[in-house]
Amino acid sequence: MVRLAIVEDDRKYIESLKEYINVYMRENGTSIDVKVFRDGNKIVFDYQPVYDIILMDIEMPGMDGMTAAEKIRKMDKDVIIIFITNIAQYAIQGYKVRAHSYILKPVNYYSFSLELHEALASVSKKVNDFLLLQGEDGLFKIAVGEILYVESQRHHMLIHTRAQVIDIRETMKNMERKLSKFYFERCNVSYLVNLAYVSSITGDMAVVGGELLPISRQKRKPFIDSLTRYIGGTIGK
Repeated sequence: MVRLAIVEDDRKYIESLKEYINVYMRENGTSIDVKVFRDGNKIVFDYQPVYDIILMDIEMPGMDGMTAAEKIRKMDKDVIIIFITNIAQYAIQGYKVRAHSYILKPVNYYSFSLELHEALASVSKKVNDFLLLQGEDGLFKIAVGEILYVESQRHHMLIHTRAQVIDIRETMKNMERKLSKFYFERCNVSYLVNLAYVSSITGDMAVVGGELLPISRQKRKPFIDSLTRYIGGTIGK
């Protein structure tokens, strides 16, 4: 299900946008979960990167929409931000926060549905390339292509990415299921490896992103077979 946030202080526009979304869902058979915030402060406070789309009014009391968008963008580089405004020149400022588009007030259903349809198409293209994982410090939205390998340590999973190591509560079985279509393979019971980062195999060790990971006797053949197919471009064919 797509998660959408409306950030708007005008009750009339809140109800109008919610009704437009309901009409769109009925017409297109789409499920959209909607949450409403009455100003920028409310969405920025304790922000978690769980939204696919944010409909953001610009002129609001307290924290305005542009400031809120700048703060959100520092925490979430992937969320689609659509500004709702009655002042067209704000479009220039929107480049700083990589705004997807603008909807001018007064909002009519036709223009709104076109923008929403385009945003949803963008969401569908990228949704399968990210994982939303619960870590010790909150939710993490991780690009699958950034993961080097997953390490199991008792009841914890350590997600080794190119930039950091994230500690989450998960099982190896569930991680294997979530990553199965992204060319990950176990080299032993404790490591699930992104085959794209395997640079070589030396004896019973795999070099993954510059690190040495042990290959168990039981996993050696399926691991090397999967790596060979991956390199040859035959996985999934």
